[in-house]
Amino acid sequence: MSKKVVTFGEIMLRLATPGYQRFSQATEFTATFGGGEANVSVSLANYGMESEFVTRLPQNDIARSCEMDLHKHGVKTDHVIYGGDRLGIYFLETGAVARASKVVYDRAHSAIAEIKPGITPALSQGAADACLEAIQAANRLGVTVSCDLNYRKNLWKYGKQASEIMPELVAGCDVILGNEEDAEKVFGIKPEGFDV
Repeated sequence: MSKKVVTFGEIMLRLATPGYQRFSQATEFTATFGGGEANVSVSLANYGMESEFVTRLPQNDIARSCEMDLHKHGVKTDHVIYGGDRLGIYFLETGAVARASKVVYDRAHSAIAEIKPGITPALSQGAADACLEAIQAANRLGVTVSCDLNYRKNLWKYGKQASEIMPELVAGCDVILGNEEDAEKVFGIKPEGFDV
Protein backbone atom coordinates (compact mmCIF):
# COMPACT_ATOMS: atom_id res chain seq x y z
CA MET A 1 0.00 0.00 0.00
CA SER A 2 1.42 3.39 -0.96
CA LYS A 3 1.37 6.08 1.68
CA LYS A 4 0.49 9.69 1.26
CA VAL A 5 0.81 12.73 3.46
CA VAL A 6 -2.22 14.92 4.10
CA THR A 7 -1.73 18.42 5.46
CA PHE A 8 -4.38 20.92 6.36
CA GLY A 9 -4.37 24.56 7.22
CA GLU A 10 -4.74 27.98 5.70
CA ILE A 11 -3.30 29.02 2.37
CA MET A 12 -3.21 32.70 1.54
CA LEU A 13 -2.48 35.04 -1.30
CA ARG A 14 1.01 36.43 -0.68
CA LEU A 15 1.68 39.92 -2.02
CA ALA A 16 5.40 40.66 -1.80
CA THR A 17 7.26 43.86 -2.48
CA PRO A 18 9.77 43.55 -5.33
CA GLY A 19 13.35 42.90 -4.28
CA TYR A 20 14.05 44.37 -0.89
CA GLN A 21 11.71 47.34 -1.14
CA ARG A 22 9.81 48.49 1.91
CA PHE A 23 6.02 48.70 1.84
CA SER A 24 6.28 52.49 1.63
CA GLN A 25 8.50 52.24 -1.47
CA ALA A 26 6.52 49.65 -3.43
CA THR A 27 4.21 50.56 -6.28
CA GLU A 28 3.51 46.94 -7.19
CA PHE A 29 3.47 43.52 -5.53
CA THR A 30 4.31 40.02 -6.73
CA ALA A 31 1.43 37.61 -6.15
CA THR A 32 2.01 34.00 -5.09
CA PHE A 33 0.30 31.62 -2.67
CA GLY A 34 1.65 30.33 0.60
CA GLY A 35 0.92 28.77 3.94
CA GLY A 36 2.92 26.44 6.16
CA GLU A 37 0.94 23.27 5.54
CA ALA A 38 0.53 23.88 1.81
CA ASN A 39 4.27 24.55 1.56
CA VAL A 40 4.96 21.20 3.24
CA SER A 41 2.69 19.43 0.72
CA VAL A 42 4.48 21.12 -2.18
CA SER A 43 7.89 20.18 -0.78
CA LEU A 44 6.85 16.55 -0.31
CA ALA A 45 5.44 16.41 -3.85
CA ASN A 46 8.77 17.78 -5.12
CA TYR A 47 10.44 14.79 -3.42
CA GLY A 48 8.09 12.44 -5.26
CA MET A 49 5.76 11.70 -2.35
CA GLU A 50 2.01 11.64 -2.77
CA SER A 51 0.65 14.65 -0.92
CA GLU A 52 -2.71 16.27 -0.47
CA PHE A 53 -3.67 19.63 1.01
CA VAL A 54 -7.00 20.13 2.78
CA THR A 55 -8.48 23.55 3.47
CA ARG A 56 -11.59 25.67 2.91
CA LEU A 57 -11.59 28.03 -0.06
CA PRO A 58 -14.13 30.50 -1.40
CA GLN A 59 -15.63 29.80 -4.81
CA ASN A 60 -13.97 32.51 -6.84
CA ASP A 61 -11.24 32.96 -9.44
CA ILE A 62 -8.51 33.73 -6.89
CA ALA A 63 -9.18 30.46 -5.05
CA ARG A 64 -9.26 28.56 -8.35
CA SER A 65 -5.88 30.07 -9.24
CA CYS A 66 -4.60 28.92 -5.84
CA GLU A 67 -5.77 25.35 -6.45
CA MET A 68 -4.24 25.35 -9.92
CA ASP A 69 -0.95 26.47 -8.40
CA LEU A 70 -1.03 23.52 -5.97
CA HIS A 71 -1.87 21.13 -8.81
CA LYS A 72 1.06 22.29 -10.93
CA HIS A 73 3.32 21.22 -8.05
CA GLY A 74 1.66 17.79 -7.92
CA VAL A 75 -0.40 18.43 -4.78
CA LYS A 76 -3.89 16.93 -4.72
CA THR A 77 -6.83 18.98 -3.45
CA ASP A 78 -9.63 16.41 -3.70
CA HIS A 79 -10.91 17.10 -0.17
CA VAL A 80 -10.90 20.91 -0.21
CA ILE A 81 -14.25 22.27 0.90
CA TYR A 82 -15.77 25.45 -0.45
CA GLY A 83 -17.48 28.34 1.24
CA GLY A 84 -16.90 31.79 2.63
CA ASP A 85 -16.20 34.97 0.75
CA ARG A 86 -12.47 35.47 0.59
CA LEU A 87 -9.01 34.02 0.67
CA GLY A 88 -6.75 35.45 3.37
CA ILE A 89 -3.96 37.74 2.21
CA TYR A 90 -0.57 38.51 3.64
CA PHE A 91 1.82 41.21 2.58
CA LEU A 92 5.56 40.52 2.69
CA GLU A 93 8.41 43.01 2.87
CA THR A 94 11.62 41.02 2.49
CA GLY A 95 14.33 42.07 4.91
CA ALA A 96 17.79 43.19 3.91
CA VAL A 97 21.06 42.96 5.85
CA ALA A 98 20.12 43.84 9.48
CA ARG A 99 16.50 44.76 8.66
CA ALA A 100 14.14 41.87 9.38
CA SER A 101 11.39 40.85 7.01
CA LYS A 102 7.95 42.22 7.85
CA VAL A 103 4.57 40.53 7.38
CA VAL A 104 1.15 42.18 7.54
CA TYR A 105 -1.86 39.85 7.64
CA ASP A 106 -5.26 40.58 6.12
CA ARG A 107 -7.09 37.38 7.00
CA ALA A 108 -10.10 38.50 9.03
CA HIS A 109 -13.28 36.86 7.72
CA SER A 110 -11.36 34.57 5.37
CA ALA A 111 -13.06 31.34 4.27
CA ILE A 112 -10.93 29.28 6.65
CA ALA A 113 -11.28 31.63 9.63
CA GLU A 114 -15.08 31.47 9.47
CA ILE A 115 -15.40 27.72 9.10
CA LYS A 116 -17.49 25.96 11.75
CA PRO A 117 -15.56 23.93 12.77
CA GLY A 118 -12.39 25.13 11.12
CA ILE A 119 -8.87 23.99 10.50
CA THR A 120 -6.05 26.03 12.03
CA PRO A 121 -6.25 26.40 15.85
CA ALA A 122 -4.81 29.94 15.97
CA LEU A 123 -7.62 31.34 13.82
CA SER A 124 -10.79 30.50 15.78
CA GLN A 125 -12.29 28.17 18.36
CA GLY A 126 -14.08 26.35 15.52
CA ALA A 127 -10.73 25.82 13.83
CA ALA A 128 -9.21 24.44 17.03
CA ASP A 129 -12.20 22.12 17.47
CA ALA A 130 -11.76 20.76 13.94
CA CYS A 131 -8.07 20.11 14.56
CA LEU A 132 -8.93 18.13 17.66
CA GLU A 133 -11.56 16.15 15.74
CA ALA A 134 -9.06 15.41 12.95
CA ILE A 135 -6.37 14.34 15.41
CA GLN A 136 -8.76 12.02 17.24
CA ALA A 137 -9.93 10.47 13.95
CA ALA A 138 -6.33 9.94 12.84
CA ASN A 139 -5.48 8.37 16.21
CA ARG A 140 -8.38 5.90 15.85
CA LEU A 141 -7.16 4.95 12.37
CA GLY A 142 -3.52 4.57 13.43
CA VAL A 143 -2.38 7.46 11.23
CA THR A 144 0.81 9.24 12.30
CA VAL A 145 0.02 12.82 13.33
CA SER A 146 2.55 15.63 13.42
CA CYS A 147 2.25 19.20 14.64
CA ASP A 148 4.49 22.19 13.97
CA LEU A 149 3.85 24.56 16.88
CA ASN A 150 5.33 27.54 15.03
CA TYR A 151 4.03 30.02 17.62
CA ARG A 152 3.13 33.41 16.16
CA LYS A 153 1.70 35.93 18.58
CA ASN A 154 -0.07 37.93 15.86
CA LEU A 155 -2.20 34.92 14.85
CA TRP A 156 -3.84 34.28 18.24
CA LYS A 157 -6.43 37.06 18.16
CA TYR A 158 -9.77 35.39 18.95
CA GLY A 159 -9.47 35.55 22.75
CA LYS A 160 -7.62 32.29 23.48
CA GLN A 161 -3.93 31.77 24.04
CA ALA A 162 -1.89 28.96 22.48
CA SER A 163 -1.26 27.64 25.99
CA GLU A 164 -5.03 27.11 26.43
CA ILE A 165 -5.57 25.24 23.15
CA MET A 166 -2.41 23.45 22.05
CA PRO A 167 -1.72 21.05 24.96
CA GLU A 168 -4.91 19.05 24.26
CA LEU A 169 -4.10 18.97 20.54
CA VAL A 170 -0.49 17.85 20.88
CA ALA A 171 -1.51 15.12 23.33
CA GLY A 172 -2.72 13.17 20.29
CA CYS A 173 0.34 13.88 18.14
CA ASP A 174 3.18 11.48 17.43
CA VAL A 175 5.67 14.12 16.25
CA ILE A 176 5.87 17.70 17.56
CA LEU A 177 8.16 20.31 16.05
CA GLY A 178 9.06 23.53 17.83
CA ASN A 179 11.75 25.74 19.27
CA GLU A 180 12.46 27.43 22.61
CA GLU A 181 9.87 30.18 22.09
CA ASP A 182 7.24 27.58 21.16
CA ALA A 183 8.00 25.62 24.35
CA GLU A 184 7.61 28.73 26.50
CA LYS A 185 4.53 30.25 24.83
CA VAL A 186 2.62 27.02 24.27
CA PHE A 187 3.57 24.90 27.28
CA GLY A 188 4.98 27.44 29.75
CA ILE A 189 8.34 25.61 29.68
CA LYS A 190 11.32 27.95 29.86
CA PRO A 191 14.40 26.06 28.70
CA GLU A 192 17.33 26.33 31.09
CA GLY A 193 20.83 27.17 29.90
CA PHE A 194 19.53 28.82 26.73
CA ASP A 195 21.04 32.20 25.86
CA VAL A 196 18.68 34.59 24.11
